[in-house]
Amino acid sequence: MMKGLFRTSTFFIAKILKAPLWAAVLLSLIVLSLVVFSDDLVNQAIHADQAFAKYGMTGNGVIVAILDRGIDWAHPDFVNPDGTTRIKALLDMSGQQGCGSNGTGTPSPVEYTSQQINASLQGGPAINTRDAVGHGTATAGLAAGNGRAFANGKYAGIAPQADLIIVKLTSEGAPAHDSQPAETAFQACIQEALNWLDAKVGSKPVVALINSGTQWGPIDGTSAVSRQIDTVFGSNRPGRVYVAASGDEGSLANHAAGTYDASADTVVHLSKASTVTSYMQAWYSGALPAQITLTFDDGTTVGPVAPGSSLTQSGVTIFNYLPGHEFYPWKSNGGDRAVWIQILGHSGGGSFRIRGLQAGTGSFDVYGDVLGPNLTPIVSFQDHLVPGRLTDYASTLSAIVSGNSVIRTSWADIDGIPRSITSEGAVGELWLKSSAGPTRNGRPYGIDAVAPGQNSFASSAQNSYWHSLRFNLVQDGGGWYVRAGGTSASAPVTVGVIALMLQLKPDLTAEQIRNILRATADADSFTGVTPNLNWGYGKLNVLKTLDAVTAQTKKRRGQILSN
Repeated sequence: MMKGLFRTSTFFIAKILKAPLWAAVLLSLIVLSLVVFSDDLVNQAIHADQAFAKYGMTGNGVIVAILDRGIDWAHPDFVNPDGTTRIKALLDMSGQQGCGSNGTGTPSPVEYTSQQINASLQGGPAINTRDAVGHGTATAGLAAGNGRAFANGKYAGIAPQADLIIVKLTSEGAPAHDSQPAETAFQACIQEALNWLDAKVGSKPVVALINSGTQWGPIDGTSAVSRQIDTVFGSNRPGRVYVAASGDEGSLANHAAGTYDASADTVVHLSKASTVTSYMQAWYSGALPAQITLTFDDGTTVGPVAPGSSLTQSGVTIFNYLPGHEFYPWKSNGGDRAVWIQILGHSGGGSFRIRGLQAGTGSFDVYGDVLGPNLTPIVSFQDHLVPGRLTDYASTLSAIVSGNSVIRTSWADIDGIPRSITSEGAVGELWLKSSAGPTRNGRPYGIDAVAPGQNSFASSAQNSYWHSLRFNLVQDGGGWYVRAGGTSASAPVTVGVIALMLQLKPDLTAEQIRNILRATADADSFTGVTPNLNWGYGKLNVLKTLDAVTAQTKKRRGQILSN
């Protein structure tokens, strides 16, 4: 098998790169060192090993852009065999809280070049940036880690030779641990990050991922962030692709919807789990203004709050925005109206109430809050529950959206202690919290395809908070790999698959890629009949995907020759 695989990869490398045979042989040996021994369950589930054997694709020449919590830039998975970095540029935006009026944040971000990173890797001046949480390093590893840290590339990512561009865009914060200081939570200016990335990428093929987000924003593709993603990437821009995780709120009772009119309040009953500060948002028909009231069973009533006004009372603040007046990055040009609610204290039962102020019937959606990295529900609804738990980023028109399936339910940690999670789905099933469609404006299949990510093994940032949790470190990972999960783990797999597609055909557009992924996705006993809201068009199959890209390329060449 090894001889056949060697001949196959050498042939494709020589043909695709138009390289001399000796160079193709050398590169094939590097490819084999990365993938021949790979038996990771993610690769098996999406048929990546078969795809590597047939096509030899590794993401070479394609940029994978990760906008996340930063990266452990010294991790061997992001270092070439010659000791140089695979990171072409790194932007650290730590400390920013949104955008100023000029579309940039404060303080100014710090950019590190590949030359600076290389100098630091060789013992020169230190690069003062880190992944304090561990999330960004895991994301980059799943998409494009080269697996050099341990075991002949067993836990290499899907595109192990792609170039990397990293933006430290956000953090939920990290506690002090070991010798590491705490990190304060921040959310940097996404507009500034995307503008920087647009200029940095230039004309090279790129697939990018902002690996964060919850149900916050209009969730219909009209937010300022969605519109800028469409500008930088776009459905029909060759070689520019944006991927979004669907979200991690799929099983939560935190999205309610219905209709309202002027005759009486429409009442959505809610429950607040604790007195922790929490938030709610609602969006309703722009053509039919409405008043908003919030009540609690402890006797608190705040409102009614009219359109274009706000009210703070008894620890509750309600903003009822006029269309387009909500704050960046959720400012929408769709014409609907937004409501923002902050709740200090209070717990137990209550209600969200909406009543129209003129004749006619309008529609509304209201979203409850979640807390922490496990997305524990704080505000849940008792009635009017509807499908749809996508993040705002996932509603972006040009986004390729990935759901998450379970890849394993048991493993051993670094100390040899057996670990298992069996309550969130069996192997092959949709992860319990994988968010599903539709979008708020009713686009039915918010998911394009589902990738295996739950309980996958990913590159571990050595000084991160995640790395300090020994129960999460993998027994056979040499201390270099950590358990990952959620759609934050499946979306990078989709990123890696798209990088392979772009290596094979760099001018593919997002719309072409979407159509190919949908057409080649697998249906089975877990997915049921596809497409559907939960699975989209089914499970990713990279072998079928690359077959389809190749067939499309051959067909196009045949058409050109016949003309």
